[in-house]
Amino acid sequence: MKVISVIGYSGSGKTHLIQFIIEKFKTEFNLEVSVVKNIHEHRIDEEGKDSFKFSEAGAVFSVIKNKFNQNAIYLNKKISLDALINWLNKSPYKVDLIIIEGFRNVSYPTILCVKELQDIDDQLNKSVKLISGLITINNFSEEREFQIPIFSIQQNFKRFTKIFNIP
Repeated sequence: MKVISVIGYSGSGKTHLIQFIIEKFKTEFNLEVSVVKNIHEHRIDEEGKDSFKFSEAGAVFSVIKNKFNQNAIYLNKKISLDALINWLNKSPYKVDLIIIEGFRNVSYPTILCVKELQDIDDQLNKSVKLISGLITINNFSEEREFQIPIFSIQQNFKRFTKIFNIP
């Protein structure tokens, strides 16, 4: 199982990029992809909903399911990102790739999505292996000063798969 991190400011193209990666790996390689998103500041569950009430009452897990085969598991427990990834890896459901979004300063290979050149410096860390996102829309060529490839993953998917060694 592989893990890729995606970071970047709001509006930098992260969601669009992650959707593309999921669809491409599913259709071209039949890989099962999971996503863990760090939503930072707002609650996952909505106050007043039964699942919220169950968690508030002390349930460790609150699982919801509907007729559309949509399921959500609310875990009401402090857990590290690595423990969550390990839990997904041991899941009874096959997971080939986990994309984590919004977790900065992790040791997993990272894609930095940016809109403008000036957004790069303060977000770079040692795990960033590729810069992509909205900056690549304007036929942006690689900047040698960063010594990190900058390109559109949509336009050069094969190069992306080589850098991240997937599949």
